[in-house]
Amino acid sequence: MIENNICLLTDSYKVTHHYFYPKGTEKIYSYLESRVGAEFNKTIFYGLQYIIKKYLEGQVVSQEKIDEADKIISSHIGEGIFNKEGWEYILDKHCGKLPIEIKAVAEGTPVDVSNALMTVENTDKKSYWLPNYLEPLLLQVWYPSTVATLSAEVRKLANFYLEVTGSSKDNLDFMLHDFGYRGASSTESAMLSGSAHLLSFSGTDTIPSLSIPENYYNDSQLYGFSVQATEHSVMTSLGPDGELSQILNVIEKAKDGVLSLVIDSYNYRNFLQEAGKSGSELNEAILNFLDGETNKVVFRPDSGDPVSTTIDCLNLLSDGFGSHLTSKGYNVFDLNIGLLWGDGLNYQKIRDILFAMKSNGWAAENIIFGMGGGLHTAVNRDTQRNAFKCSAQLRDGKWHDIFKNPLDSSKKSKTGRFKLINQNNSFKTVSIDDEGEDCLQTVFRDGELLIDDDFANIKRRALVYSNYL
Repeated sequence: MIENNICLLTDSYKVTHHYFYPKGTEKIYSYLESRVGAEFNKTIFYGLQYIIKKYLEGQVVSQEKIDEADKIISSHIGEGIFNKEGWEYILDKHCGKLPIEIKAVAEGTPVDVSNALMTVENTDKKSYWLPNYLEPLLLQVWYPSTVATLSAEVRKLANFYLEVTGSSKDNLDFMLHDFGYRGASSTESAMLSGSAHLLSFSGTDTIPSLSIPENYYNDSQLYGFSVQATEHSVMTSLGPDGELSQILNVIEKAKDGVLSLVIDSYNYRNFLQEAGKSGSELNEAILNFLDGETNKVVFRPDSGDPVSTTIDCLNLLSDGFGSHLTSKGYNVFDLNIGLLWGDGLNYQKIRDILFAMKSNGWAAENIIFGMGGGLHTAVNRDTQRNAFKCSAQLRDGKWHDIFKNPLDSSKKSKTGRFKLINQNNSFKTVSIDDEGEDCLQTVFRDGELLIDDDFANIKRRALVYSNYL
């Protein structure tokens, strides 16, 4: 099969819709929103430019693709069902470029739920069937948007607890680290969701995500950074009896900078007590490493209850290495050490840990977090309740408002054609005929990308939101 055959990048049932629409249909107007009931009350829109550049821009229709699709659909659903004539019209009339217009809010913008984030309509009346044919592909913007939203909300949370505990914010950019590559559903999803995380944070172990800003968002700057760190295959190399020897080996071989040590290979409490014991080999090795001007040691317990284990580790580290109070009366380690919790986290667990730290007198600056599956794969389309619905149809020269209103009122769709306006820093979706500047700008029309944004601009918009107190 031809890779990325636009004729086949849809749901099977949509292939049948071109002959179901009412006679005289000339335009289909559809929109994307995060519906009421989303986990977070704003959605940060991100990823459309990637989708357009990878799948929609330029000549994407060819006779070879049409013939392949016709053959596949004939066997997949039935003979004479595939809209071969419609696709050949796009090839002949539009040189294989898609006759649609996509309007969207600027990427990186946090938009209140229940507002239009994107609209799609055809620009050629003979291609009325195309906007909703492309729904499955375009709606995949839910994924990077949801990850971008989640990371921004974690940053807001971290920012809040740094503030209330009198913490330094020097490490805010690294308080959530992306550990998700191994748990992602594919390398493409890891790249895209990993880049969404980079809108709010700079810490990542998902190296493939570093290519997205340059390849799709006109920005060659490096946005993600990591540190030297161990895993259990390293720490258990010499077995339980040789754990100390291996730890000393790791510290001796470590380069200057941050060194992250996983500490639960056997017993994290024994590890931390030995590390903090004055005069022990491990204590001296750590102190010698910390003599480096920029060196830091981060201890990573990798199992157990996140809240109770975190508090236990903080207390053990304080017993061994000392701590002092911030201006607001919360404990901060005396030395350049810290704690990393990276096992089984989601937004709620991070909130619970930070709340417990505050309740137990610990400043938020002592900890950083790592999320893997919670960042890349625990989200789904319903996290922010993203939906793509038709709201207007042009038939015989007249616009008709279209909507759904099921018994589940949360799924009621909007009706008509829209603009998105900003009133007092709050977005509102209104009729296209209402007054107010439209924040939905045309980003794609007839095969051409009209707004080619930079990753730095998108990141700036997201940070304005996540740094708000």
